[in-house]
Amino acid sequence: MLSPTVGDEFKKACLNMPKSVLAYQKLEPHVTIDTNTNPQVEEVRVYMARMKVESKPVELLTSVGSCVAICLYDSIHRCGGLAHIMLPHSTNGPQEPLPSKFADTAVPALAKAIQEINGAETRLSAKIAGGANMFANTCANDLDIGAKNVQAVKTALTQHKIRLVGEDVGGSHGRRVTFNVVSGITLVRLHNGEIKKL
Repeated sequence: MLSPTVGDEFKKACLNMPKSVLAYQKLEPHVTIDTNTNPQVEEVRVYMARMKVESKPVELLTSVGSCVAICLYDSIHRCGGLAHIMLPHSTNGPQEPLPSKFADTAVPALAKAIQEINGAETRLSAKIAGGANMFANTCANDLDIGAKNVQAVKTALTQHKIRLVGEDVGGSHGRRVTFNVVSGITLVRLHNGEIKKL
Protein backbone atom coordinates (compact mmCIF):
# COMPACT_ATOMS: atom_id res chain seq x y z
CA MET A 1 0.00 0.00 0.00
CA LEU A 2 1.30 3.48 -0.90
CA SER A 3 2.18 5.82 1.96
CA PRO A 4 0.07 9.03 2.08
CA THR A 5 2.99 11.07 0.70
CA VAL A 6 3.80 8.65 -2.12
CA GLY A 7 0.11 8.19 -2.85
CA ASP A 8 -0.44 11.95 -3.13
CA GLU A 9 2.55 12.31 -5.44
CA PHE A 10 1.27 9.46 -7.63
CA LYS A 11 -2.18 11.05 -7.91
CA LYS A 12 -0.69 14.42 -8.84
CA ALA A 13 1.47 12.78 -11.49
CA CYS A 14 -1.55 10.94 -12.89
CA LEU A 15 -3.58 14.15 -13.11
CA ASN A 16 -0.87 15.75 -15.22
CA MET A 17 -0.29 12.69 -17.40
CA PRO A 18 -2.21 12.21 -20.67
CA LYS A 19 -4.57 9.23 -20.66
CA SER A 20 -2.83 7.85 -23.76
CA VAL A 21 0.42 7.62 -21.81
CA LEU A 22 -1.27 5.90 -18.87
CA ALA A 23 -2.92 3.40 -21.20
CA TYR A 24 0.41 2.29 -22.63
CA GLN A 25 2.24 1.94 -19.32
CA LYS A 26 3.30 -1.54 -18.32
CA LEU A 27 0.75 -2.44 -15.66
CA GLU A 28 2.38 -5.73 -14.74
CA PRO A 29 3.02 -6.68 -11.11
CA HIS A 30 6.14 -8.47 -9.96
CA VAL A 31 5.08 -12.09 -9.66
CA THR A 32 7.38 -14.74 -8.21
CA ILE A 33 7.66 -17.76 -10.47
CA ASP A 34 7.55 -21.22 -8.91
CA THR A 35 9.34 -23.56 -11.31
CA ASN A 36 8.23 -26.81 -9.64
CA THR A 37 4.81 -27.09 -11.33
CA ASN A 38 5.85 -30.14 -13.36
CA PRO A 39 9.58 -30.95 -13.24
CA GLN A 40 9.29 -33.58 -16.03
CA VAL A 41 8.18 -31.03 -18.61
CA GLU A 42 10.31 -28.20 -19.97
CA GLU A 43 8.97 -24.76 -19.14
CA VAL A 44 9.16 -22.04 -21.78
CA ARG A 45 8.62 -18.45 -20.72
CA VAL A 46 6.42 -16.21 -22.90
CA TYR A 47 7.29 -12.58 -22.39
CA MET A 48 5.05 -9.53 -22.56
CA ALA A 49 3.75 -8.77 -26.08
CA ARG A 50 5.13 -12.11 -27.35
CA MET A 51 3.66 -15.45 -28.31
CA LYS A 52 4.94 -19.01 -28.53
CA VAL A 53 3.55 -22.06 -30.36
CA GLU A 54 4.69 -25.64 -29.68
CA SER A 55 3.80 -29.22 -30.56
CA LYS A 56 6.35 -30.93 -28.31
CA PRO A 57 5.67 -31.57 -24.60
CA VAL A 58 6.36 -28.21 -22.98
CA GLU A 59 4.59 -25.90 -20.59
CA LEU A 60 4.30 -22.31 -21.74
CA LEU A 61 4.19 -19.90 -18.84
CA THR A 62 3.72 -16.20 -18.29
CA SER A 63 2.68 -13.77 -15.57
CA VAL A 64 -0.06 -11.23 -16.18
CA GLY A 65 -1.66 -8.33 -14.36
CA SER A 66 -3.82 -6.14 -16.59
CA CYS A 67 -2.50 -8.07 -19.59
CA VAL A 68 -4.29 -11.22 -20.78
CA ALA A 69 -2.77 -14.63 -21.48
CA ILE A 70 -4.55 -16.32 -24.39
CA CYS A 71 -4.05 -20.09 -24.62
CA LEU A 72 -5.22 -21.71 -27.87
CA TYR A 73 -5.36 -25.50 -28.03
CA ASP A 74 -5.74 -27.96 -30.90
CA SER A 75 -7.00 -31.18 -29.26
CA ILE A 76 -6.78 -33.19 -32.52
CA HIS A 77 -3.11 -32.50 -33.23
CA ARG A 78 -2.28 -31.96 -29.53
CA CYS A 79 -0.49 -28.68 -29.90
CA GLY A 80 -1.11 -25.09 -28.99
CA GLY A 81 0.21 -21.68 -28.20
CA LEU A 82 0.11 -18.81 -25.74
CA ALA A 83 0.09 -15.08 -26.41
CA HIS A 84 0.70 -12.41 -23.77
CA ILE A 85 -1.36 -9.42 -24.92
CA MET A 86 -0.87 -5.95 -23.45
CA LEU A 87 -3.55 -3.80 -25.05
CA PRO A 88 -6.96 -4.24 -26.68
CA HIS A 89 -6.54 -2.74 -30.15
CA SER A 90 -3.77 -2.26 -32.67
CA THR A 91 -3.40 1.20 -34.15
CA ASN A 92 -0.64 0.28 -36.57
CA GLY A 93 -2.48 -2.26 -38.66
CA PRO A 94 -0.72 -5.20 -40.33
CA GLN A 95 2.69 -3.48 -40.10
CA GLU A 96 2.76 -4.00 -36.32
CA PRO A 97 5.99 -5.96 -35.65
CA LEU A 98 4.49 -7.61 -32.55
CA PRO A 99 0.94 -8.73 -33.39
CA SER A 100 0.75 -10.54 -30.05
CA LYS A 101 0.85 -7.17 -28.29
CA PHE A 102 -2.81 -6.47 -29.13
CA ALA A 103 -5.92 -8.59 -28.64
CA ASP A 104 -7.32 -7.96 -32.12
CA THR A 105 -4.11 -9.05 -33.85
CA ALA A 106 -2.89 -11.68 -31.37
CA VAL A 107 -5.84 -14.05 -31.81
CA PRO A 108 -5.55 -14.45 -35.61
CA ALA A 109 -1.73 -14.51 -35.48
CA LEU A 110 -1.70 -17.23 -32.83
CA ALA A 111 -4.33 -19.30 -34.66
CA LYS A 112 -2.38 -19.03 -37.93
CA ALA A 113 0.89 -20.05 -36.24
CA ILE A 114 -0.76 -23.16 -34.75
CA GLN A 115 -2.21 -24.10 -38.13
CA GLU A 116 1.23 -23.75 -39.70
CA ILE A 117 2.89 -26.19 -37.28
CA ASN A 118 0.30 -28.92 -37.82
CA GLY A 119 -0.15 -28.21 -41.53
CA ALA A 120 -3.91 -28.55 -41.51
CA GLU A 121 -7.14 -26.78 -40.73
CA THR A 122 -7.86 -27.11 -37.08
CA ARG A 123 -10.55 -26.57 -34.48
CA LEU A 124 -9.19 -24.47 -31.69
CA SER A 125 -10.47 -23.83 -28.20
CA ALA A 126 -9.36 -20.96 -25.99
CA LYS A 127 -8.67 -20.32 -22.33
CA ILE A 128 -7.85 -16.88 -21.00
CA ALA A 129 -6.54 -15.43 -17.75
CA GLY A 130 -5.62 -11.96 -16.53
CA GLY A 131 -7.26 -8.63 -17.15
CA ALA A 132 -6.93 -7.43 -13.57
CA ASN A 133 -7.50 -3.81 -12.58
CA MET A 134 -4.09 -3.29 -11.03
CA PHE A 135 -4.72 0.32 -9.97
CA ALA A 136 -8.29 0.05 -8.71
CA ASN A 137 -7.76 2.70 -6.02
CA THR A 138 -5.86 5.29 -8.09
CA CYS A 139 -6.58 7.85 -10.76
CA ALA A 140 -5.90 5.20 -13.41
CA ASN A 141 -9.09 3.39 -12.34
CA ASP A 142 -11.22 4.96 -15.08
CA LEU A 143 -8.98 3.40 -17.71
CA ASP A 144 -9.31 -0.21 -16.45
CA ILE A 145 -7.13 -1.57 -19.24
CA GLY A 146 -7.64 -5.08 -17.84
CA ALA A 147 -11.40 -5.09 -18.50
CA LYS A 148 -10.86 -3.61 -21.98
CA ASN A 149 -8.27 -6.29 -22.74
CA VAL A 150 -10.65 -9.08 -21.69
CA GLN A 151 -13.51 -7.70 -23.78
CA ALA A 152 -11.27 -7.25 -26.83
CA VAL A 153 -9.96 -10.82 -26.52
CA LYS A 154 -13.49 -12.23 -26.30
CA THR A 155 -14.58 -10.18 -29.31
CA ALA A 156 -11.60 -11.39 -31.36
CA LEU A 157 -12.26 -15.03 -30.39
CA THR A 158 -15.89 -14.69 -31.49
CA GLN A 159 -14.88 -13.06 -34.78
CA HIS A 160 -12.52 -15.94 -35.54
CA LYS A 161 -15.00 -18.61 -34.41
CA ILE A 162 -12.79 -19.89 -31.59
CA ARG A 163 -14.70 -21.29 -28.64
CA LEU A 164 -13.83 -19.93 -25.20
CA VAL A 165 -13.89 -22.90 -22.81
CA GLY A 166 -12.28 -21.47 -19.67
CA GLU A 167 -11.41 -18.16 -18.07
CA ASP A 168 -10.11 -16.59 -14.90
CA VAL A 169 -10.22 -12.83 -15.35
CA GLY A 170 -10.70 -9.55 -13.50
CA GLY A 171 -9.96 -8.82 -9.88
CA SER A 172 -7.10 -6.66 -8.72
CA HIS A 173 -4.14 -9.05 -8.51
CA GLY A 174 -1.70 -10.65 -10.91
CA ARG A 175 -1.69 -14.27 -12.01
CA ARG A 176 0.85 -16.85 -13.12
CA VAL A 177 -0.41 -18.91 -16.07
CA THR A 178 0.99 -22.30 -17.11
CA PHE A 179 -0.27 -23.99 -20.29
CA ASN A 180 0.65 -27.57 -21.26
CA VAL A 181 0.45 -27.57 -25.06
CA VAL A 182 0.03 -31.36 -25.36
CA SER A 183 -2.62 -31.96 -22.70
CA GLY A 184 -4.29 -28.57 -22.98
CA ILE A 185 -4.27 -28.20 -19.20
CA THR A 186 -4.06 -24.59 -18.06
CA LEU A 187 -3.21 -23.75 -14.46
CA VAL A 188 -3.62 -20.29 -12.97
CA ARG A 189 -1.79 -19.47 -9.75
CA LEU A 190 -3.35 -16.56 -7.85
CA HIS A 191 -1.59 -14.07 -5.57
CA ASN A 192 -2.74 -16.00 -2.47
CA GLY A 193 -1.24 -19.28 -3.69
CA GLU A 194 -4.54 -20.77 -4.84
CA ILE A 195 -4.29 -22.72 -8.10
CA LYS A 196 -7.19 -22.93 -10.52
CA LYS A 197 -7.38 -25.46 -13.33
CA LEU A 198 -9.09 -24.15 -16.48
